[in-house]
Amino acid sequence: MKTKDKILEVALRQFNELGTEQVSIRTIANELEISAGNLCYHFKNTDAIIFQLYLNLVDELGKMVEVVQHPDTDIARMMEETELTFRIMYKYKFLMLDFVAITRRMTELREHFRQIIRLRQQQLRVGIENLVSKELMHQEWTPDMYNHLILHSMMVADAWIPNAEVHFDEKGEPIVQFYSQMMFSMLVPFLTESGLAQYHKALEDRPEWRAGLRFGITFS
Repeated sequence: MKTKDKILEVALRQFNELGTEQVSIRTIANELEISAGNLCYHFKNTDAIIFQLYLNLVDELGKMVEVVQHPDTDIARMMEETELTFRIMYKYKFLMLDFVAITRRMTELREHFRQIIRLRQQQLRVGIENLVSKELMHQEWTPDMYNHLILHSMMVADAWIPNAEVHFDEKGEPIVQFYSQMMFSMLVPFLTESGLAQYHKALEDRPEWRAGLRFGITFS
């Protein structure tokens, strides 16, 4: 592994465990057993490391969105991609936990993120229209119904990791499974009978999601 990749790997773990305020060039360099000067040859400061990790996250998520747009994607594949997307986001969870502070400090990252979100809105709209054309989702019955659904899903995507940190002691895969299911449940009311049939069939093939129905916040 190249030194630059090692730096990113160690930095990601430290950021996830400690948060961006507690990690420095020195803490990363000490773990790697290199000098701070050697590290700064590759990344001049921690913000440069954060920006590269953010770009890595964007790149990994972009591959998931490409699948969602594919005309052959069905409900089961959408569920799978939702889970994979959440797993990738959890891999970089420090970004979601500290995102407001990061974007206030790093205007270039904020502007890049805003552009990416506009692109994602268009891509997700294509994915929904494909499902509508295959009669797996209903036609819109109110103006901008699916545009609003996309915005709601993006707000959940921004907030689910902070929400998990507050409400759950569990970490890792159980959290990914629970919130993947919560995200996809937003789509269920818009499914046709054919879409619902695919959804229930896909649930039968996902015991981890069925177990997740009993995991999390309970309502009296």
